[in-house]
Amino acid sequence: VIWQVLQYVEQNYAEGSFGELCKLLHYDGPFLSRQIKRKTGKTYTQLLQEKRLSQAAWLLRNTNQKVADIGISVGYENLSYFHRIFAQHFGISPKAYRDCK
Repeated sequence: VIWQVLQYVEQNYAEGSFGELCKLLHYDGPFLSRQIKRKTGKTYTQLLQEKRLSQAAWLLRNTNQKVADIGISVGYENLSYFHRIFAQHFGISPKAYRDCK
């Protein structure tokens, strides 16, 4: 089950949802949530956020896309939230991260 969860996050990080994942795997939310936390030590949201941020970092290093476009492409519709969460995770803003490459 956990392999399927990780694969889902990897392939659907931009627009996947926990509800959709539950339907795909035929599990109810509370059960699947407990399984994910027990096996990975993280919540579904934490796994999703880590994937989104790592993908954003990769795009910042390897493309010339605008920071706003990258935020949207990895699943953050609220760009101020993207900037805030990126800075919390990496310690610097997305633009500063790109400038350090």
